[in-house]
Amino acid sequence: MHEIFNMLLAVFDRAALMLICLFFLIRIRLFRELLHKSAHSPKELLAVTAIFSLFALFSTWSGVPVEGSLVNVRIIAVMSGGILFGPWVGIITGVIAGIHRYLIDIGGVTAIPCFITSILAGCISGWINLKIPKAQRWRVGILGGMLCETLTMILVIVWAPTTALGIDIVSKIGIPMILGSVCIGFIVLLVQSVEGEKEASAARQAKLALDIANKTLPLFRHVNSESLRKVCEIIRDDIHADAVAITNTDHVLAYVGVGE
Repeated sequence: MHEIFNMLLAVFDRAALMLICLFFLIRIRLFRELLHKSAHSPKELLAVTAIFSLFALFSTWSGVPVEGSLVNVRIIAVMSGGILFGPWVGIITGVIAGIHRYLIDIGGVTAIPCFITSILAGCISGWINLKIPKAQRWRVGILGGMLCETLTMILVIVWAPTTALGIDIVSKIGIPMILGSVCIGFIVLLVQSVEGEKEASAARQAKLALDIANKTLPLFRHVNSESLRKVCEIIRDDIHADAVAITNTDHVLAYVGVGE
């Protein structure tokens, strides 16, 4: 039990590192703009695929060796990419991650099972992106990740030279790998929170515009220099601007603020 707990900590440790990297990525303007788009160009999808493929490769490289297998978070990286950015990102990332996992341990007990489920994870994550409502994707993503890891464990038992060896490996890595899929939900929620910030900001701006319109509309019924000045004062106070001006094509009709 102590060994299983240590393996679970190792999984969460590597997933936390991925979360930290994503946290800094979403602070970069270009990456945030990608998240706000509903459709992406081939170049943008290629860039995102490269990012999540690197996460998946790092997950394999940083895996903990156990009886010829690796405790890692590769499936988490593949699933997260596909859920957030669609089937092409998920499938290509899964293929890259699966081939890499196979090549670093050709003939290993878990090489073929991990190759198969990495690609399957890409397909499942793409399906989640296309078919599942955005608000539910993190939950379904966790279930999809657990399904892929469970299938990996079954294939390890089937593929192992002896059933006893397969069961021995699964008894040590099965629980940590399956429970670690919870991190898929954390990653999806983290990235989707950026979209939530945009929607909240748009709602605040719309409310502000409506409030200003309600306050200033009566003043436009009798347009004169005094009413226009009051409009400028209202706008300046509500948006906390240094100065506000109302002009036509030739003259400044009203001005309130710095330099007045």
